[in-house]
Amino acid sequence: MVSFLFAPAVLFGQTSVSPAFEVASLKEALPLSIEHIQGGQFHVGVSINGARADYGYMSLADLIPYAYRVERYQVSGPGWMNEKRWDILATFPADQTADRAPEMMQNLLAERFKLAIHRDSREQSVYELVVGKGALKIKEGPAEEEVAGGNSGMGNVRINNDGGRATISGGPTGIVHTTGGPSGLQLHMAKITMAALAGMLTQFMDRPVINATDLKGNYQVTLDLPSDLMNGMPAAQKLTAILGLGSYGMVPDTSGAAIFQAVKGLGLELKSRKDFVETIIVDHMEKTPTAN
Repeated sequence: MVSFLFAPAVLFGQTSVSPAFEVASLKEALPLSIEHIQGGQFHVGVSINGARADYGYMSLADLIPYAYRVERYQVSGPGWMNEKRWDILATFPADQTADRAPEMMQNLLAERFKLAIHRDSREQSVYELVVGKGALKIKEGPAEEEVAGGNSGMGNVRINNDGGRATISGGPTGIVHTTGGPSGLQLHMAKITMAALAGMLTQFMDRPVINATDLKGNYQVTLDLPSDLMNGMPAAQKLTAILGLGSYGMVPDTSGAAIFQAVKGLGLELKSRKDFVETIIVDHMEKTPTAN
């Protein structure tokens, strides 16, 4: 099996000129709290407006897959990549456009965090999200334009509480309405892609969930979660799970039995298999970036 080393600005021993942000400022993000969200002080993910890129509340475990256009489970590195979260403000040079933002982030990570990686293909146990044998029980929702510049298009997170109901917006899962369901918490998503649904489900499982449904577009999905699934979790961690911002194994349900049943209720299934997954392997990275 062949793997290739990618050190900063070096590719196969030759100089590689990659696009770079004109200016970039990094600072450690505020802690995730309901108070910060309700006070309008919190935003998450990638927001690009003209020549300005705003990355909010993103860990290195978020930024590396964004930069290399892969999913979180395709990155292998030290556990501390998830510990700190960063706010980054950057501007594009005049000769670059938003669709090259991930490549500019590669350059930033190499320069500021001294990131060096190589790629490999590893066999990994996964769950495939597939259409079940019976009728599909979800309906197609309104179309949504793809966000330029990567797979993490998000904005400000907002929570509106109305008695026992809440509306959460701003994450990759779109607008989520939460209510008390027959057995616990019920999540109503008006328009979610199957890839985003697989990402949400991944957090409740002991291995990654890969979308293999071949269903395109956005769907209206109601997901029932049992009350004991997230019992004892801090409110901020529950919010992270609902927004689909964590990685697999984040929610302590080692059997995944509750999620298997919830997925079947949608006319979908989770099937276990092994697959060779392209993996970004972190060879070196600093915990603290160089100064602005």
